[in-house]
Amino acid sequence: MGLIKISKRKDVHFEYTDGYSEVKALPGECEEATITRCSLLPGKSIKPNVYSTVEHTQVFMFLTGKGYVVTPRKGFNVKNEFAIFVPDYDTENFEIVCSTDSKTPLEYLHIVTKLNDYDKHALWNSKMRLPRFRTLDDGWSYYESFKKENITSKMLLEHRNLGRVSCGAVLGEGPCEVGQHIHTDILQWYIVLPGSRIQYTAGDESVVLEGGDISYTPCGYYHGTKVENGDALDYIWFEMVKDLYPGEID
Repeated sequence: MGLIKISKRKDVHFEYTDGYSEVKALPGECEEATITRCSLLPGKSIKPNVYSTVEHTQVFMFLTGKGYVVTPRKGFNVKNEFAIFVPDYDTENFEIVCSTDSKTPLEYLHIVTKLNDYDKHALWNSKMRLPRFRTLDDGWSYYESFKKENITSKMLLEHRNLGRVSCGAVLGEGPCEVGQHIHTDILQWYIVLPGSRIQYTAGDESVVLEGGDISYTPCGYYHGTKVENGDALDYIWFEMVKDLYPGEID
C-alpha cells in the first residue's frame, strides 16, 4: 500500500434497505475519523444518531441529489450542490430527507471523529453556533501564497471552533496549481467534487483523483495538486489536528 490512501467513487456499490445504503470509506486507515458514504433514495429519510460533546463530532457533506435537513428549529435545503452540515451535538435530533423530485439519490458523506482531551476542553469552553449549514457560496474566502492567483479558497468550518476539526474548499479551472506545502501536525482528507479531475502528489507519489473520490494523507509529507487545461480543480479539504493546535496547552 502506498502513502496516499484512496476511496474511488466508481468502485462503490450501494445496496439499499428501506431506501438507505451506506458503505465505509477508507476503513482502518485513520483511527481518528470514520468516513461513511451514504445514499438515500428519493422520498426516503433517515434520523442519524446524535452524540454529546464528550463523545464525537460529526459532519455531513452533501455531494449530489436534492433534499433537506430538518431540525426542531430550522430546515436546510440541499439543492444538488455541495453543502456541509454540523448538528448541535445531542441537544436536538434531526432528519435527513431526499426530495421526492430528486433525479438522483441524495448522496453524502458522514464523518464521525474521535474526541481527545483537547477537543473536550475546547468544546466545553467555546464552539461555533450550531447547527451549521453552509454551501460553497456561504464560505468566506482566504489566501495562501502557495496557490496560484486563479484559485479560490473557501473556509466552511473554522479552525479551533470545533476542537481539532476544520474544513474548506479549493476551487479553480485549469490550468492551475496548488503548490507543494507541508502540514507537520495535520491529518488531511480530500473529497473531489463532481466534474473535477485533479493530479494529487504527496511525497514521491502522484495519483489522479476524480469526482466523488476521497483521499487520505497522514501528516508530515509535502503535497500539492494541479489540473490541466479544461479540467476543474474543485475539492473539499477536511482536516484534524493530530493532538492539539501548536502553542496551546492541553
